[in-house]
Amino acid sequence: MAGRGKPENLRPPWKKGQSGNPGGRPKKTAITDAFRAVLERSVPNDPQKRTYAELIAEATARQAIRGNVQAVREIADRTEGKARQAIEIELTPLAMAFDKMTAAELEAYAKDGTLPEWFEEEAGGSTKGI
Repeated sequence: MAGRGKPENLRPPWKKGQSGNPGGRPKKTAITDAFRAVLERSVPNDPQKRTYAELIAEATARQAIRGNVQAVREIADRTEGKARQAIEIELTPLAMAFDKMTAAELEAYAKDGTLPEWFEEEAGGSTKGI
């Protein structure tokens, strides 16, 4: 059986301490800035001087207490994070190959869909649709 790849391919193409995505995702957009500004403002004539964000949170909590499942889900997602979703894999050559893959091979597949060199040989040369 041939080797499982080249060690130099396991290293990232950037230098130590350098980001792999230096530009990154833009931090904000104009509409995001506008929404944040409105949500941070105090509501006029509110004796408690609450912000719009605080009133929205209180209204959502009241809806949840009244049994609004959508409001309950929104509160849970915001406070506890979204629930994980299960992914089911059919019994295919790829699914069976996951058991044989090394951690580096699994990471490469998760990152950009790169399959190990040995996979195509075991799958009979047919990797279409994977």
